Amino acid sequence: MKRRFKQIDNQIVETLFKPEQLHGKRGLIVKLRYIGDTLSILPVVDNIKERIPELEIDVMVNKGTESILSHHPGIRRIWAYDRARAKKNIVESISYQARLIRELRAQKYDFVIDFTLGDRASFICFLTGAPHRISYSHSSTLSKILMNRIIECDPFQHHIVDLQLMSISLLGVNSFVRELRIPLPDSLSDFEGDIFPHKLEDDGCINIAIHPGARGELRRWKPENFGQIAKMVMEKYDTRIFLFGGPGEQVLIDEVEFHMGENAFFKSSDLNLMELAMVLKKCHLFIGNDSAPGHIAAGVGCYTITLFGPTFPHMWKPLSPKSEVIFKNPPCCGCRQIECIRPDNNCMDMISVEEVWEIVNKIINKIKRSK
Repeated sequence: MKRRFKQIDNQIVETLFKPEQLHGKRGLIVKLRYIGDTLSILPVVDNIKERIPELEIDVMVNKGTESILSHHPGIRRIWAYDRARAKKNIVESISYQARLIRELRAQKYDFVIDFTLGDRASFICFLTGAPHRISYSHSSTLSKILMNRIIECDPFQHHIVDLQLMSISLLGVNSFVRELRIPLPDSLSDFEGDIFPHKLEDDGCINIAIHPGARGELRRWKPENFGQIAKMVMEKYDTRIFLFGGPGEQVLIDEVEFHMGENAFFKSSDLNLMELAMVLKKCHLFIGNDSAPGHIAAGVGCYTITLFGPTFPHMWKPLSPKSEVIFKNPPCCGCRQIECIRPDNNCMDMISVEEVWEIVNKIINKIKRSK
């Protein structure tokens, strides 16, 4: 695959180190957010390790999101931050966080980069004792006090990965490979027989994954729409339909299956992240809302169609040349996604089955030509 390098335009970042000064040193990247946010760390690690292979990189992410990073050869250690313990009660919180800080300080990090941009993460970064603590101008007020290298930028002008790649300009890296690649262990293939009802053959059939869920309800296209797309696909093409949901979304995927009019080849709402990545690697096309599975699909090489409503695709679309988005750009985009001010014509309902179907046909024809 041809590598694509990008220089971030009109952005001047003062260099802290030259790459050769970082040989044998150690850095920590912190992002205490959701699964999709955790995935956005991967291009940063890849670019650092490609240019400065002798630099040791650790990451800290929220517990429950760490498994998607667990097989990356460039990550020395993953710290899984346990928010439940940290917020359980004052005694447990102090005990857990005091022990965590002692262990972090023992690593003697040369620098720490905070991508969370909130008070809790910046406080942890400060207490690591790292002499160089990198954050952004749109971070919290406390972060800008505790961190000592602030990158000035407008977050609304950049994809989240490009925004994060700015930080490694401080390490003397100024051009970047814009790829999201999820390393999968060979051992995952051993689980195929346990997951699939029967063995998947490379028989010319097109495998299509549909994920109707999303972290917020206002990001969801209607399940009957997904079901109609699946029905149309099955009527026109030789396909297998894979339905995925996260915890608590079994009813949602059952509703999609009902509107399909027949059983899906495979459906599940209880795969772990690495199992989901492995199954998506078997698929040719992913269709879903703005949610983590779309990024996972892109990271394992799948074509993706992502439906955007209250969030901006130029900031959050899956990072892949095989990525397509549908977005109506309503005037209220960027809302807090708590309550819709346009319930009779919300941003997700503005997306029609017909326009999704048009892009599905275009991609399926590309897939068929490549087979």
